[in-house]
Amino acid sequence: MKPAFVLSAALVLSACAGAVPSPPSAAPDFSEITPMAAPARTVLYTDCLAQAIERPAVARLSRDGAELLRFTCTGAPAQRFYEALGALEDGAVSIWKDAERTFRASAVVKEDLFGVDYCSTSPANDPVCQIVLNTGAFLTAKN
Repeated sequence: MKPAFVLSAALVLSACAGAVPSPPSAAPDFSEITPMAAPARTVLYTDCLAQAIERPAVARLSRDGAELLRFTCTGAPAQRFYEALGALEDGAVSIWKDAERTFRASAVVKEDLFGVDYCSTSPANDPVCQIVLNTGAFLTAKN
C-alpha cells in the first residue's frame, strides 16, 4: 500500500504542477513617475558631473548589453563626495583599501565595480570619484 500511495501522491503533485497557469504578463505602465524633491546629497553628484563634463572626463562602460557613461571628477568635488560617503554606516557602503588608496562606494559592492559609484583617496594623490549613468541601448544605437 505504501508504494501505491507514493505513486498516487506523485501523480497528484505532477498534475497540480502542470495545471498551474503562468500569470499573464502585464503591459508596461507608461505613466510618468512622480518626482520628489532632490535630497541635499544631490549636489555631490551634480558637482562631480559638472566637472567631468567640463574637463571632459566621460567614458563608456559596456557589459552584457548594459551601457553606462562614467563621469570622473577630482579635487574639491571628489573630496566632498568621499567625505560624505564616510559619514554613512558601514552596512550601507563598501570600504576597502588597495595599496595606499582607500575606496568608498555609494552602495555595497556585491560582485564588482560595474555600475557602482565610488570615490578614492590617498595621502599622495588627489581624491577621485567615478559616477555612472545607465543609458541603456540608446547610447550605441545606430539610428
